[in-house]
Amino acid sequence: MDLPFDDVLKNGFCWGEYHARIDDTGRLRLPKAIVDVLAKHGISRLWRCPDPRAKRFVLSPPDHRATFINAVMGRLTDSEDSERAWRLICSGTDAAVDSQGRITIPKVCLEHAAVEPPQQVTILGVGFWYEVKVSAPMTGKS
Repeated sequence: MDLPFDDVLKNGFCWGEYHARIDDTGRLRLPKAIVDVLAKHGISRLWRCPDPRAKRFVLSPPDHRATFINAVMGRLTDSEDSERAWRLICSGTDAAVDSQGRITIPKVCLEHAAVEPPQQVTILGVGFWYEVKVSAPMTGKS
């Protein structure tokens, strides 16, 4: 499903790159910009799922999970890759965004993305979902 940029924004997501941290209990504190967009559109739960295409996991509003599934399955041709992708996608679950803008990330997602909490991550806003991946190590003095 291809929608114009304005329609994507109206449906609750924004584009961009955000930096966040997963704490030692596996909770991801979403950046304020993302929390604000979700609140503006009344989204209080996110679907969490490993992305079989890469070492990352995906967050999306529960009603947009089919967009991600179709995008992944449409790109996979090898039956073994498709089977693995389907298993990972089906392991996705919904999670409530708490009052501090955090969600708990399932262990399968953390393992798939090679995230070892506590760890910095990068959140990429890509249309109807956010892709979360391990951040590159920071260089220089902080």
